[in-house]
Amino acid sequence: MEPRLQRAGSCEAPPEPAMQVPAGPVAGPRGSTSRWYFYLSIAMLVGLVAVTTILVLMVQKTDPISSPTNTVPLKGGNCSEDLLCILKRAPFKKSWAYLQVSTDLNSTKLSWNKDSITHEVRYQDGNLVIQIPGWYFIICQLQFLVQCSDHSVDLKLELLVNTKVKKQALVTVCESETQTRNIYQNLSQFLLDYFQVNTTISVTVNKFQYVDTHTFPLENVLSIFLYSS
Repeated sequence: MEPRLQRAGSCEAPPEPAMQVPAGPVAGPRGSTSRWYFYLSIAMLVGLVAVTTILVLMVQKTDPISSPTNTVPLKGGNCSEDLLCILKRAPFKKSWAYLQVSTDLNSTKLSWNKDSITHEVRYQDGNLVIQIPGWYFIICQLQFLVQCSDHSVDLKLELLVNTKVKKQALVTVCESETQTRNIYQNLSQFLLDYFQVNTTISVTVNKFQYVDTHTFPLENVLSIFLYSS
């Protein structure tokens, strides 16, 4: 029994009503602290759900979208899955680009179709040239088709900023235990970085002859957008 209750029981006069303790367990400091952390966690979770809902509504808003200056249409699939449509519907439209790889590749440095879309980003000789300084998000995805023989093949994708490799992806296909003759391999890489004006972004591969430009043309894209200025 707690000391306070021991003193109350030792007095000859009956205890006053204000000193009576109701029957049942008494919550101590640890129980109160646990409940406080529980309520705080619930409040934070509710706040996170609310913020996420607002962001989703911002991206999915159905405001009219101005047509790009280039009138040549790019072949695309379902708008909810097409990266180009996602870029068009996003609230950021200050500086962005969407490039599809050229079907006439003849070097390890990739070139891109002339009908690709750029907005406040300049394209020159396989390079994207930054026109507005800020934080940019880069997405590059390539599809490879390799006809296996008696040796393994290393496939490598590199993202370059001012001719220096910033990110890369590497995979080995057609290994000895592989029984499949044709291998479809996807490589992708992402980068978030701050770029100054005239910064160049390019993509290189070690085996350009394996880039599949016919089966899945939409799988070979380079996209960039200004995340924050």
